[in-house]
Amino acid sequence: MSEILIALAALATGVALGLVVRSAGRRRTPRVADARELLHAADDLEYGLNTVLDFGPLSLSELASVDLPAKLDRVASTGEVPRATLATLKAHTEKIALHPYPEQRDLLTAVREDEAAVWLALRDAIGSGAAQHVAATQARLVLDEIRDGLRHESRELLEV
Repeated sequence: MSEILIALAALATGVALGLVVRSAGRRRTPRVADARELLHAADDLEYGLNTVLDFGPLSLSELASVDLPAKLDRVASTGEVPRATLATLKAHTEKIALHPYPEQRDLLTAVREDEAAVWLALRDAIGSGAAQHVAATQARLVLDEIRDGLRHESRELLEV
């Protein structure tokens, strides 16, 4: 009879420990999933920034198709990025939108008008290209900082 009681006590202890260990494992899973979602969102935003760098400067209609604000909102929705970093990232992406390349029809209109209009359009085009390039490069540096922070946190989780 005592052997059965010992076996039942051992079984109950095993079940209790199994539940505790399983619930502790569940707590870590959302953190890993959130970090993974942040990485995917950062990759998506970086793809948009690479579009600006590789094919830019972009006009207003081209910037609308890249949709950097939606990509930034996806990064923000993860809740994993500190507010200061997110504000810096938002400032850089807004600089890109503030300096659109002139639309092709505007450039053609300037060519048809006179030489002064052509020079003004060229100056705007060169300035917008440089501003978009600098802002996209700075935004990519911020994304690199975010990724470095995730690598550091994942190392800490592995050590624990």
